[in-house]
Amino acid sequence: MKIHLFIITIYTLLNACSNDKQAQATNVSPTSTQPELLAKTKTNQTADEGITGYWNLKLEAYDKNQNKILDDDERKKGIQNRYSFRFNADGSCQIRESFKGHYEVKTKGGNKMLSVYRNRVQAEEDQDPPPDVYRIISLSENELVLLEQEGNFTFWVFQRSK
Repeated sequence: MKIHLFIITIYTLLNACSNDKQAQATNVSPTSTQPELLAKTKTNQTADEGITGYWNLKLEAYDKNQNKILDDDERKKGIQNRYSFRFNADGSCQIRESFKGHYEVKTKGGNKMLSVYRNRVQAEEDQDPPPDVYRIISLSENELVLLEQEGNFTFWVFQRSK
């Protein structure tokens, strides 16, 4: 009887050790595929993407149901607001009529992202402000719909001006 208890104890310890080594091996394997993960998260960066031109904000709407889709009901309840962007082909931009900066369009996680960097105002700011980041919901010849990433609930609907 003691021998059976001894054998079971040894078997259990050996089994536990082998499971621990397998767990360590699985913990190590993700680092070996790190370049693969980096390739999947790598972003494509371009300045244009069809976004160049002058855009006037025609509607600000809120994602009431938090589905990150501008529904017809949300569009109807949107408010008019004044804001504009001028995106140039060289990556520079004009924010409203007051500020200059630059922008980037990147693909991240399957979504097109627009980052707008405003240049700091000399004698008013010590450093450049953080970028405004938007998810591009849709982009056509005449309409640009952005979802503000801060808070993830404000849609900005722009109309291209000539």
